Amino acid sequence: MPHADLQPFIDAAKERGATDEFLASALTSRGWPVRDVYAALTDWWERTTGLALPERRSSAENSRDAFLYLLAFSMLATWAGALGSLWFRLIEHWLPDAVVTPYFYSFRENVTWQMSSILVALPIYLFVMRMLVRESAANPERIDSGVRKWLTYIALLLAATGVVRDLVYFVDYLLKGEITLRFVLKCVVVLAICGGIFWYCLDFLRGRVRSGWFAAAALAVACAAVACGVLVAGTPAVQRRIQADDVRIQNLRAIANSLRAVPPLPQSLSDYAATHPGIRTTDPETGKPYEYSRKSETQYELCAIFAAASEESNPPHADVFWVHPQGRACFTCDKSRPVAW
Repeated sequence: MPHADLQPFIDAAKERGATDEFLASALTSRGWPVRDVYAALTDWWERTTGLALPERRSSAENSRDAFLYLLAFSMLATWAGALGSLWFRLIEHWLPDAVVTPYFYSFRENVTWQMSSILVALPIYLFVMRMLVRESAANPERIDSGVRKWLTYIALLLAATGVVRDLVYFVDYLLKGEITLRFVLKCVVVLAICGGIFWYCLDFLRGRVRSGWFAAAALAVACAAVACGVLVAGTPAVQRRIQADDVRIQNLRAIANSLRAVPPLPQSLSDYAATHPGIRTTDPETGKPYEYSRKSETQYELCAIFAAASEESNPPHADVFWVHPQGRACFTCDKSRPVAW
C-alpha cells in the first residue's frame, strides 16, 4: 500500500500526543499526497478503535430514496388536488349560485375523474410512506437525507402557498362583499387540506416519523368525499345508463342531421334505415327502434326513453334542444333548419 511507509511514523507520533491536524499538515508539506496521508490516519484509528470506518451510502441507495420520495410527494399532490376539486364540485352542486357563471364541464364526468384519482393515488401514497417511515425508524441516519429534506421543503412551500392564496381570495371576496356560504366552505376545504399537509411535512422534517394521524385523517376525509361523490354522481351501474343516454342523443342527432339531406321525409325509420345502414336507429340497450312520426313535409318528431334527466348545469352556449327528462322524451325537428349538434 502506498501509505505503508507512513505507519511507523504515525504510530510513534501518536504515542507522543501528536494530533491528526498536525500530522496531516506536516506530511503534506513534505510532499505526501493528501489521499495517502488520510488513508494512513484512517488505518491508525481503525487499529486503535478496533472498528472499521463506516462506508458511505452508495449512489444506488440515494437514487432509490429519490425515487421513493418523488413518487410519494407526486402521489400526495395528485390525491390532495383531486380531493379539493371533488369537495369543490360537491359544494357547487349542493349550494348553487345563480350569480356565478357555471363552469363548462360535465359534472358527473368531473366527479368520477376526481374519485378515480383519489382511489388510485391515495393507496400508493400511503404504501410508499409506510415503507419510508419504517426504513427511517430502522435507520435513523436516513432522516438527514438531502433528498428527503429538499422534497419536504418543496411540499412545505406548495402547502404554504395554497394557504396564503386561500387567505388572499377570502380577504378579496370579503372586501367585495361577495362572501357566501359556499365560498366559505371552499376556503375551509383549502385550509384543511393545505394546513394538514403543511403540519405533517413540518413534523416529518423534524424527524418525527409518526404518520398515523395524517393517514387516518386523509382516509376519513377521502372516504367521505368518495361516498358523497357516489351518492351524487351515481353508482357504476347508474353511470353506464347515463352513458347510454349520451349514445341515444348522439343517435338522434345523427338521424336528424341525415334527414336534412333527404328530399321527402320517410314514412318510418325502418324504411329509412334500410337505405342508410350507417345511421343507427335503434336503442343501444333495448335494441328497439326509436319512435319517429312525420308531422308535415318538413317537420317530424323523434322520441326515446332515457334512464336519467339531463344535467341541469349546461353551459350557456350548449344546445338546449336535446335536454330531456327521465323517461320518454320527444323532440320536434324541422329539416329546413340546421340541426343543433
